[in-house]
Amino acid sequence: MRTNGIKIAFICTLLVSGLISPSIFASSKETADNNKINAVISPKIFEMAKKNENWKLALVTGKDAQVVFMNITPKTNPNNEIGIETHQFDQVIFVVEGQAKSVLNGKTSTVTAGDMIFVPQGVPHNFINLNAKKPFKIISVYSATDIPRNAAYKQKSDTPKE
Repeated sequence: MRTNGIKIAFICTLLVSGLISPSIFASSKETADNNKINAVISPKIFEMAKKNENWKLALVTGKDAQVVFMNITPKTNPNNEIGIETHQFDQVIFVVEGQAKSVLNGKTSTVTAGDMIFVPQGVPHNFINLNAKKPFKIISVYSATDIPRNAAYKQKSDTPKE
């Protein structure tokens, strides 16, 4: 099944990139030390991302990495796009639902559900939803934190300015 292959590729990408440790597949214990980040297992992450109705939702935030769900629609951003942005860290994006025009360093292409995009640090990028009636939903894995732990923004306009 294509979905299982995508899930395996997602987990392998996280493992290879060092964003998660193989130890997360073992149980973790709570710690009193707030500087420690507990291991997290999120089964059915694509189904979870499809249910996200927020512009951005921080699923997991670690010391040096973050997993964020995004929902790009005219309801969450009237422009129906992420908007051109550049990060000082690498980003891996998994398209969960919908279709968008991808603009990476000025080059355009179309991305659809099941695609993965790697955006190196410093590369200007944007994703423009190609359907005004259907959402474009992604899972974004940042190699640094992008939004505060447990943050949820209903619309792009709710996001604090940098």
